[in-house]
Amino acid sequence: MHLDPSSMSNNSLLSERLLATIERTSLLVTETDAQGVITFVNPAAQRFFGYTPAECIGKTVLELTHPADRDRLQQTIIECVRDGRHLAEIENRILHRDGSVFHFLWSVAIHYSDQGTIIGFTSIGQDISALHQLRSELYEKREMLYTVIDHLPLGVFWKDKESRFLGCNRRVLEDSGLSSFKDIIGKTDFELPWRRQATYYQYSDRVVMASGPQTNIEETLVRGDGRQIWIRTTKLPLRRQGEVIGVLSFYEDITEQRQQNEYLRTLRLLVENAPDGIGIVDPDLRLTYTNQAFIELLGYEQLVGIGWPDLVHPDDREHLVHMVRRATTGEAAHGTLRYLRRDGSFLTVQVAIPVLRDRTNKLMGFGVINHDLTEQLEAMARLQASEQQQRALLQALPDLMFLLSRDGVFLQYKADGSDELAVRPEVFLHRRFDEVLPPVLAELTRHHLEIVNQTGQPQRYEYQLEIGGELHDYEARMHPSGDNVLVLVRDITEQRRAERERQTLILQEQIIQAQLVVLRELSTPLLPIANGVVVMPLIGTIDSSRAQQVMETLLDGVNRYQATVAIIDITGVKVVDTQVAGALIRTAQAASLLGAQVVLSGINPEIAQTLVQLSIDLAGIVTKATLQDGIAYALSRQQLRTRPVPTALKMVR
Repeated sequence: MHLDPSSMSNNSLLSERLLATIERTSLLVTETDAQGVITFVNPAAQRFFGYTPAECIGKTVLELTHPADRDRLQQTIIECVRDGRHLAEIENRILHRDGSVFHFLWSVAIHYSDQGTIIGFTSIGQDISALHQLRSELYEKREMLYTVIDHLPLGVFWKDKESRFLGCNRRVLEDSGLSSFKDIIGKTDFELPWRRQATYYQYSDRVVMASGPQTNIEETLVRGDGRQIWIRTTKLPLRRQGEVIGVLSFYEDITEQRQQNEYLRTLRLLVENAPDGIGIVDPDLRLTYTNQAFIELLGYEQLVGIGWPDLVHPDDREHLVHMVRRATTGEAAHGTLRYLRRDGSFLTVQVAIPVLRDRTNKLMGFGVINHDLTEQLEAMARLQASEQQQRALLQALPDLMFLLSRDGVFLQYKADGSDELAVRPEVFLHRRFDEVLPPVLAELTRHHLEIVNQTGQPQRYEYQLEIGGELHDYEARMHPSGDNVLVLVRDITEQRRAERERQTLILQEQIIQAQLVVLRELSTPLLPIANGVVVMPLIGTIDSSRAQQVMETLLDGVNRYQATVAIIDITGVKVVDTQVAGALIRTAQAASLLGAQVVLSGINPEIAQTLVQLSIDLAGIVTKATLQDGIAYALSRQQLRTRPVPTALKMVR
């Protein structure tokens, strides 16, 4: 509606100017009654409502308000009237006739009658659509920035000059144990879980605000759950228009990184001090790292840069390439290799080749782990030689051997070469003796087994057993052997038969037997039983001729076997007189010139008494009561490293 100049004749010039301004202004000016019906609107209505001022008269304000804002507008007006307010500032959206929307900021004057009832409204609206758009864009950018900060793997926070928290991201909120951002705003470090470090943190804040940024500060932080973590912090002065208003901080959790670094440091120490030679080669098999043990293993001063195959024995290089291919395909790659040491010698090692890949599975190289087998191979060679010797010694013994448990169960056996057994092995092995032996023999065995278990003393007994329809005589020797009992059984049938026949044979046969005995007594067998140890068992009478043969045979054996100990066993010598003693002394002296120690075994009480009565000086000769004692002395002197010897000693006895 246009103002009628004739109706304004009584108004002052100021009123005219005010009306002219309202007509020309870009601000939207409206007058409404108490029900919100428009009674006046300036020409700006055409631009914002899409209606002429005349078309707007009679419409309600709510009709021209955006539907989503109508309830809020009504509620705001009701509250203003209820509170008796005369002015109100309202922001809402108005709807153009063509459907477009404008954002308006209204200054509303509320008019009351003298009785206090509302009579109308005068509203002046300013189009703030551009401002609203800018504000929306700023809000979106702020929300985007907050979203980015919230999802950073870093903790981000900012404080004022008094070290009070102004804000933070979600990581800091989680570390503090709080659930809402408003709970941390205004708090200081003294009010948070890390209060024990608060003094240091605030000192650091002041230093940063006074002196500038600090980066890569490694420090601890106690989280809300009580767990202590390591963090790396960067702090910057927070400025506004050049003035420091606080501090901005970023931190990252480096707990796992520090643990990994400590693990790597420990691993490196282990590798550097490992007794095995450890190295790393690139995909071209060139050494890029070696520990000191690897360098010393091959006798070089430095190995880095050398091709790994160049260090390997030429005959083993193809084997090395094969193992590397297996490692590349993910198979277990290990085996033995020979290295060529700097001095030209060869070294055998057990090598393992782990493959090294990065996180993208790209081949980075190979690990090389070398375990020196020198001592192991030497020990195995010595063990094999010793086992062969012991096996030969066992095979040379003409005895049956049975290993029994302490309660009499057959555990193992060794035949005597005749393969004549009263019971088959599958019948008696792993069964008690009284379950398989004839009653008489079982009782005899039980008796001597009890004595061995009680006293630990060896037992000897004889028995007869029918084998293949013939009655055989046997001599059994029972010895304790650790947790078990060793029984050596010798068939003495022929010996007993010969004894019985000698009693009935005529004198001629006795002479023949005597001649045979003399022939046997003249024999001087020499047995090498271990490295550097020989045994000469003597039986019968020793005259000057035989004494010379004893000396020659023993000296030849000492020289041939490089013996350092020679045992002369006289268990079977019936008489030792001055002649025999002199022969033994001369033999010992001659052996000592060859570097051998003579051990005299088998001295029984009668012979010992004879030697004392004859005032025989046995200086330089070691004497032992039995052959077993003599062999034990010799072997202990040789310092054998394996322990099968005690079993052999018992069998020899």
